[in-house]
Amino acid sequence: MSRRLWESRSLFLTGLADVWEGVKQTARGGGEASGLWLMVVSAAAFSLMAAVAKLWLADAPTQAVVFSRGVLMTALCVTLALRRRVSLVGKQPAKLLLRGLFGYGALSCYFYSVQHLPLGDAVLLQYSHPAFVAALAPLLLGERTARSHWWMVLAALAGVALIVGPSGELRAAALVGLTGSVLSGLAYMTVRDLSRTEHPLTILVWFPLATIPGSLAATLAAGKAALPRDASQVLGHLGVFACALAGQIALTAGLSRVGAARATAVSMTGPVFGVLFGLVLFGTRPTLWSLAGMALVISAIGRLARESRGT
Repeated sequence: MSRRLWESRSLFLTGLADVWEGVKQTARGGGEASGLWLMVVSAAAFSLMAAVAKLWLADAPTQAVVFSRGVLMTALCVTLALRRRVSLVGKQPAKLLLRGLFGYGALSCYFYSVQHLPLGDAVLLQYSHPAFVAALAPLLLGERTARSHWWMVLAALAGVALIVGPSGELRAAALVGLTGSVLSGLAYMTVRDLSRTEHPLTILVWFPLATIPGSLAATLAAGKAALPRDASQVLGHLGVFACALAGQIALTAGLSRVGAARATAVSMTGPVFGVLFGLVLFGTRPTLWSLAGMALVISAIGRLARESRGT
């Protein structure tokens, strides 16, 4: 095993332990301050998930990564739902399935972009989904907006454009990541609607569950290429699941303590963690275009979050 791989593995295990300990310690607290910290922990965990996928699963078929995560998350969520006697079918199964399919598409695009883009760019594109929610919600959900709303949406989308095509030449992997962000936005709006009638665990079950059929078919089609080649890839699959679990626990606990508007703003620390993990683990320095795009997206989404809090 190379020294760089060993150092990367040690760094990942240390980082994962720190994230998990942060979730446990902060979750014991209460109030809005602990909620904000939990949102930061969640952003760090999901960014670390992307780093794990890029570090140890860069050559693995994307759908194999989606499949392993889906199976492990489904087993856990179904177990929790059954223990708490929460309905697995729900009151709106068709809409629950739609939410799951949106999530499946978003997750597939995200892992693909992580494997083919600088980590910071891939994470930023995924975290730009609040801009698409802000653009689509007034049209699809009839939500009221402030006067500056559309200017902030345009600013956020301009920042995204700097990531997707900084020199005027579109990057295919960036377009995939952008598609994933749009699908995440649609999934988020579906969750908003479902939360009026469905238990959170019911919604949570359907997301990983809906990823299994398509990813299983693609994984079987990939044949031996989908099987882990060594211990590092096995660790990679388990690490993706562990980071997703830590991130989901922190996200759920954080949202229960702080308003959605402030939570959205704080979650934009995710791209910052993406850049840091990219620099530390892969030596990837963000370009000036990427930094400019990040600044535009984060500031615009932060402003949109404050705006939604006041309306």
